[in-house]
Amino acid sequence: MQLRSVNEFDINALPKFQYALQKTTLNNLMDFVRWFQSAQKTQKNLNKHIFMKRFSMTPSLLLASGLTIGLPAASFGGVIFNDTFTSGNDIIQSTAQAPTGNSSSFEYFQQGGTPATPTISDSGLHLVGRTTSSSITEVQALFASSPLTLSSVGDYVDLTFTFANTQNIFPASSASTLNIGLYNSGGILPNVGSRLDSTTYTAGGGAQNWNGYVARIGGTGGASSSIFTRDPQTLNGTTSQNQDLLFNGASGSSAYKDPTGTLVATTGGQFDAGLTEGSIYTLNYRITLSAADTLTIENALYSGDSVDTGSLLLSQSGTTSSDIETTYDGLAFGWRYNSTSAASSVDVSSISVITNVPEPSTFALIGMGMLGFLGIRRRARK
Repeated sequence: MQLRSVNEFDINALPKFQYALQKTTLNNLMDFVRWFQSAQKTQKNLNKHIFMKRFSMTPSLLLASGLTIGLPAASFGGVIFNDTFTSGNDIIQSTAQAPTGNSSSFEYFQQGGTPATPTISDSGLHLVGRTTSSSITEVQALFASSPLTLSSVGDYVDLTFTFANTQNIFPASSASTLNIGLYNSGGILPNVGSRLDSTTYTAGGGAQNWNGYVARIGGTGGASSSIFTRDPQTLNGTTSQNQDLLFNGASGSSAYKDPTGTLVATTGGQFDAGLTEGSIYTLNYRITLSAADTLTIENALYSGDSVDTGSLLLSQSGTTSSDIETTYDGLAFGWRYNSTSAASSVDVSSISVITNVPEPSTFALIGMGMLGFLGIRRRARK
């Protein structure tokens, strides 16, 4: 657009100016900031041409108008949690605190015995189940201090766990299970990890009223591979049974059952092959608002340390429109060992959560942009 004198400038030129801004290459927010700083430095020159007097367009207004037409989509969603257990800020088996973008408080629960305190090493978060023929074991945490809500069709939340089967969590041809879930915590941090069937631990609070969905991969002759709800629990005696998030009646004394979960889908088939001891696996669990008041819940198990269709071992999918939960900030992962008596353990090397839901700050930027543009229009009328 050719620059003209202020006296010759017409309001009809504004759309052309906006288009010129839109054509500017703004690969990310830092590009925009650098561009804005450049505009500040050249304010005097700009004032001699199109950006002065008639519009009184300061860099602040220029930035605001640019946000409505030129801001890249990088601020929409993305990775909101990525913990590789190297930050030094993770809290293990202690009073929970709010998560950060790369750390959280991990609470470890177990059936039939006091859980061994998890440790963090170069291999990640080390979880050890007790030596027995049947036991449930789980870890739970918040992944966001402010929950995300799936409000538009196509919005999703995606959870990925990468772990090494260091010892017997899911032997071949066993009735073991591998479970993963996402929840709305209602802003309530989990209790300190404990034995689920003991009267010596906190009986309520914590995850009691977390609401969400669980995907279960089932082995030979045991619980079917399926997706089901985990609803807020009532107090049942004085144990921590209502703190379980994953196992839906699998144990009369340790798994949640008041109420039991509602089946979303029986999906995935029996996982007869089990997990190879010493091998690395990745679970990828996604909940999508696939239509108005409808969720599609998907889970997939991969061999290796990434989501790679070439290494897919099992996939699951189900859809529900029944009293759906669309807000999420909590997660859980665990296994039920069910075979000959042995110890079981896992090293979790990374946990990540991604989404395409815009962050609250994005809406603030858009709002500022709209206000800036209205300011330009108002000045233009004067």
